[in-house]
Amino acid sequence: MGLRTSARHFLKRVLGESLYRSFRDVFRSGATPELGEGDGRVTGDVQSKEDTWYEVSASTYRWVRPSKSKLGLGAGQSIAGAKAMASVPLAVVEQPRTAPKAPETDPVEENKRPLLCEKFLVKDLLLIDYVDKSGNATTRSISVEEVYAYDDGVFVLRAWCRLRKGYRTFVSSRIQGCRDSFSKETVFDLLSRLKKRAFLDPGNVATEILDYMGKEIDIAIYSLTNYSTSQGYKKRFVSGKKKRALIDWVMNQSKAESLLLTQTPEGRLQVDDLLEAFVEDTRVTQSRYDACTRVMRRTRYTNFYEAKRQDLIVFVEKTLDGEGAKNTAVTRLKEDLLDPSPRIRGQDEANLATKEFEQVKKDSKKAERNYRSKRKSEVISKQYRRFERGEPARLLTIEVALRNLQKCLDDERLLFGKDEFEECVMKEVSFEFSGKELEQEGEMFRKRCGAGLSSAYCFFGLKKKNLSWFTDSTGKSWLDLKTRTV
Repeated sequence: MGLRTSARHFLKRVLGESLYRSFRDVFRSGATPELGEGDGRVTGDVQSKEDTWYEVSASTYRWVRPSKSKLGLGAGQSIAGAKAMASVPLAVVEQPRTAPKAPETDPVEENKRPLLCEKFLVKDLLLIDYVDKSGNATTRSISVEEVYAYDDGVFVLRAWCRLRKGYRTFVSSRIQGCRDSFSKETVFDLLSRLKKRAFLDPGNVATEILDYMGKEIDIAIYSLTNYSTSQGYKKRFVSGKKKRALIDWVMNQSKAESLLLTQTPEGRLQVDDLLEAFVEDTRVTQSRYDACTRVMRRTRYTNFYEAKRQDLIVFVEKTLDGEGAKNTAVTRLKEDLLDPSPRIRGQDEANLATKEFEQVKKDSKKAERNYRSKRKSEVISKQYRRFERGEPARLLTIEVALRNLQKCLDDERLLFGKDEFEECVMKEVSFEFSGKELEQEGEMFRKRCGAGLSSAYCFFGLKKKNLSWFTDSTGKSWLDLKTRTV
């Protein structure tokens, strides 16, 4: 190990990773005396004595004075035109010491975007050249956590911004250039890169398994906890042998086994750990249980669920072996899954659902405070993902969407306007939040509703764009329940 490397490791131990990076960036930005007083560096590349251009990103950069670095980027430019922009002289200040006051995204612009979005997890460290809604151009060092991909081709990154020292959202149409944080190589197709990395992320495999088995898992958790020794929503957790039995049952499903083929042995262990963490954290409300059993209930539209229903009942019966309430739990489950007669919700059940959802929101706020109190980025990331799993807006959207999809099916409304349906679901979900809570959620409320709708469609057996939903010649979007499958 060389002297410089030893010194670097020593400083990291003494100062800490984040403080060390801050000192390093300050030193690098000022370690160029031949520029003259007042000059600043625009990229992380080494300066040449000749005043020439260097292609280091989707745009071309050079060393300029701060006063000249306000050229900025056009709001219409995007990463899609990276190669074409490589010869355009452009200057963007790297790593400004103070964050711009304006938000990164435009709420009006966000509301014009489609509601439905596909969410996937990914870990990636990037340097992006970003223009916020006010036209401020900065280079941000970000750690990507989530991607929300819309049908119109736009995608939104939810990432930890080192400049802001917090989670922020970045719209792809405002990303003017992108580089790998370590190699500094240009990334010309950012979405493809993120999807490739997401494909190998154990978090996404766990999410896909949870989406595919979501109904069965929620019903199983409710049955295993509601009829065990622990009573009441606050104590409704799966633990011990029941938890392990549930995870093993889920991992042995054919869908889970096929998804796990993409993972290394280490990745499989991570998927198992993530499923275990999900089961540990999950408490199923009465209304969520009702929504899931309603979808799986035996009707003339759900004959393909027969094997799943029987498998679920057998699993619950076997896992509750030795419990005093075993027969009661199995009888209730058979009635809810095999009896096609509709259920009428009483006022007491409605009040219980409201009370339980208030507790869900309290749990979410507690989880949010927990990840915000952390300092190490790895711990923050882990706790943030844990917080997102129990985020109430997404969970309630799934429940409301499933209930309304089943009602449309029961009423034989098999073809209806997709956009109108989704906006009605989001409106119904928003009624459960106060004005202050919606304000605190901000733009993420709409994104979480969109991600919840995507999960609900998957729960309900609906396929993706151009299969279960399509756009006609007039531009209107339709949802077709006749395409429903397992």
